[in-house]
Amino acid sequence: MVAISREESMLLIRHAISACLNEGKNQKELAELLGVDGSRISEGKIGKWKLSPSQRQMVIDNYGYPRRGKGLYIKAEVYNSVSDFIADYDESSKKRFKHRMYELVTRKDYQKMILSYVDKASVEANSDSVLKEADISIIESLLSQPETKIWYDSKKSWSNVKSNLEKRKCDNNFELLLNSVGISSLKKRYPHVDHFQEMIYRISQFKFELMPEFSLNNQADVRSIELKEFVITSDEIIEMNIPCSELSFNDAADILGPRDELYAFEFFSDNGNRFITSKAGINCKPDNWGSFEFKLYLSENMNYHLWIRLCDYAERRDPDAVELSRNIMIKDLCHINYLKEIEIIRKWCDLPYDICESIKINVAKVGGYVPGAEVL
Repeated sequence: MVAISREESMLLIRHAISACLNEGKNQKELAELLGVDGSRISEGKIGKWKLSPSQRQMVIDNYGYPRRGKGLYIKAEVYNSVSDFIADYDESSKKRFKHRMYELVTRKDYQKMILSYVDKASVEANSDSVLKEADISIIESLLSQPETKIWYDSKKSWSNVKSNLEKRKCDNNFELLLNSVGISSLKKRYPHVDHFQEMIYRISQFKFELMPEFSLNNQADVRSIELKEFVITSDEIIEMNIPCSELSFNDAADILGPRDELYAFEFFSDNGNRFITSKAGINCKPDNWGSFEFKLYLSENMNYHLWIRLCDYAERRDPDAVELSRNIMIKDLCHINYLKEIEIIRKWCDLPYDICESIKINVAKVGGYVPGAEVL
């Protein structure tokens, strides 16, 4: 059995004394229960003696565990160190986005919205099946055409150049692609007449860049990053909030190109007015971090925990939007090396100043260990 810390022993002894008094008993009776001399209880209250693992369990069995201080509930990814999180950042960002995109393109309401652009009268019967109206098999047919990859590569290349000639050529290729699956025309009732092409482009981008095996005909198990539940009751030592607008690591989330061109990921109402997809219960855009926050905690048993929170721009603008932040928990940091973890964050965020001085001051205030400092 693992020995308990001095702080937890003090907490349990004080809790047991209070419980005994409420039952009309005294410290001597508590000492008899624990099998120790009465003086041990007084010593235990101030940390000069501590419970054994079996005595700890005896207190819990008879009086329960003391109520914790007020806590903060979060769901977070867990990493062993800041370096592990940074090393996994690019890959985990892609995994998060892949999961969200798969959720979107397989939603029935999103598929219905895409098909609403297709003129039912323009859908022609083909040799495989007779289509009385546009259904999702048309989108699957578009994705499976060899010409789709050619069209996608062409559109991807001119999107950075903005050449009108190249755009017209790409539009013509898209019309030929539609004809190849039996679509002769699209509805023109929406203000954004190019929106259907943009949606097909983004779905193609998802397939070609993130999930080559994707098919609307087959379900897949596309998981995001596993989250663990935490209740933080430790003392907060320091909190830092850093704007992300000029931080290079934020570009890693920009998997599919400039964010201002990603309007195809948003739902549109019948009258063409755009509304953010997250309002419909899903965030389907690449991560777009507006701020990088981290908090360092010191627990009663002298363990250091680091909570990193990446906050999305949309969430900052609209508090009612779905939760868009990303939480990372790095727990049980070494009491000697925790400052090195903070220094890794400082370098990753390219901060021009040393934040360790403030941390040392606050650690000393709450009774923590400051590496290298002489205790007088």
